[in-house]
Parts: sequence; C-alpha cells; structure tokens
Amino acid sequence: ISPVLRVCRTGPPCSSRAMTTCKGFLGEPKFWELEGDAPILKFNENQWLQKHTDEAIAHSKAWLISLGITESRMEIDTTPIKETQQNRIFRADANRTFRDEAHKLVYIKLLSFAAKKFGDYQQSLGYVAGLLMLFFDAPTTFKVLTVLNDNPRYLSGYWRGEATLCAVDGYVAMKLYPRTALMDHLKSIGLLPETFVQKWFAGVCIHHLRYEQLMPFLDHFFQHGNAFLFAFFTAFFNEFHDDVKAMTSTTQANELVRFDKAPVPRLEVIIHNAAQMAGPMLTGVDLQGLRVECFETFLTRRMQSANEGMWQKADDEIEFSDEDEDDE
Repeated sequence: ISPVLRVCRTGPPCSSRAMTTCKGFLGEPKFWELEGDAPILKFNENQWLQKHTDEAIAHSKAWLISLGITESRMEIDTTPIKETQQNRIFRADANRTFRDEAHKLVYIKLLSFAAKKFGDYQQSLGYVAGLLMLFFDAPTTFKVLTVLNDNPRYLSGYWRGEATLCAVDGYVAMKLYPRTALMDHLKSIGLLPETFVQKWFAGVCIHHLRYEQLMPFLDHFFQHGNAFLFAFFTAFFNEFHDDVKAMTSTTQANELVRFDKAPVPRLEVIIHNAAQMAGPMLTGVDLQGLRVECFETFLTRRMQSANEGMWQKADDEIEFSDEDEDDE
C-alpha cells in the first residue's frame, strides 16, 4: 500500500485528507441541490454517492496515484468560451451531463480544449470528463484525460469521431477470449463487438454500472490500463457463458451487454475476477500484431467500401442525354 494511503475499515484505499478535500463539483456546498437529478448521476442508485461521498473521493485520489498525476494548484480562468455552430456538440453533451449552467460552461470549455488538443472528439470522452469533474477541477481533469488519451496503456486512439481502434480492440478481446465457440455464437446472432465495446472500453462503463460497482471498476482500470478492459471482457463472458450460449437473438444479447439483464451480484463477481486476471492478461501477447490482424480481417474491407461509397453519384444527380435533347 502506498504510504499516502491507508485502508478504511469499509474496504477501499483512502487518503487521510480525502474527507476534507474535493476540488470537483461534488465538493460544492450546494452540489446536490443543483445537480441531484443530473444525467451524470443516472446510476447513483439508492443515493450511494450521497451516503459514501468520502469513500468515493478516496477512490478518486487513488486514481491520480495510479496515473502519476498531482492535482492542479493554479488559479483557474473559468471565462466561458464562445459557443459556435462548430462546437455546438459540446453544449449538447453538457445538457446531457449536468443541470447547473455554471457547471455546463466549465464542462464546455474543457471539452473544447480537449478536442483542440487531441485533434478530435467523441461522446465517450464527454462521459469520462463528466464523471471526473465530480471529483477534480478542470485542469486536473484535463491532465487525466491527457494521460488516458495519449498513453497507449489506456485509451489511446479510442476517442475519435470514428473510433476505429476501439472497434479493433473489441475484436482483439474476442481473439483473446479462450472459448472460441462462444465468440462464434455471438457473431452468428448478430452481436458484433463494435456495437457494445465503445461504452465498455472508450466510456469505461460509466453509463452502464452503478456507482458502487463503477468505483472499483475504475480503480482497477486506472491501475492496470487496457489490460483490465480485456480482462473484464473475458470475465464477463466467462460468467455469462451459458446464458449467452442459450441466446437466439441480438435483442437478448444487447440486453445483457448493456447490463439491463445482468444481476448486480454477478457483475461484482466479474469485476473481482477481471481484477485478478488483469495483471498477466497481456503477458506474452503481441498486442500490436493482434490489432493489425483484427483490422485486416474484420474491418478494412468494410471501411474501404463505406469510404468509397461516399463518392457514389446519387441517382437524382444523374443527367441523361435525352433530357438535354428534350430541353432543346
């Protein structure tokens, strides 16, 4: 255990100062009055976060330690950016995340900076940013996003408008899964990894898991990086192997991978098992080689065809020779 952490009697690692320091929105006196029904709190079941605020803050402190990040101490310029047609997606995502206008303006500025720095934007980045801003100020949140976006150990290449690498890693997860027959069955009923791993991987399950499960999920993710995401994929389909094998439709499978039909106790088992597997998950694995193989096998032809199709002339734009003759 790191010397700056102690173990709480309730379980998770705690900073000795966690109870008194939270620079995110959660630390504001009127936070619950302003944001009690905010979309970012959709999975705050049974008011878990209100009842376990210190515990949640302690988790967030541990995330920074795992990433090697210190909290920002600078004076912050919160002057809102000018909102334009080009950046209107940030306003839309702010409305889908927070209620309070002041919070939305800081969030919009953060997303604008992130999109400019990272060269692209995707809604999953917005999910993660919204969750982090509960615990950290905007500069610290931006530091976390930077590590997640740029470090190949985490989500590098995932937060793109067209999240190709995230889709590739969905197929890599299938390749790493030891029971090939189950993956073949998933494909046979129409469940392709690019249809669900974006929220599992790029969105790190923020819009799927209750907060009481999300906190340990994120602990392990920040500690192990994408190895934990691959381990979570394997642990999930190990736990639900027989359930999936009995499925005959995409609808059934979608309900499961969205966790609509995944009982909480089984999800807790999955997170625990994934944490045990994460350490050695990628040992001896040529991840880059697997990514190239999966892209070339499953995605390249589809992507080429889609991009080629953008040049197809629409029928209503075709001018036939006899139309010219009639005009004359």
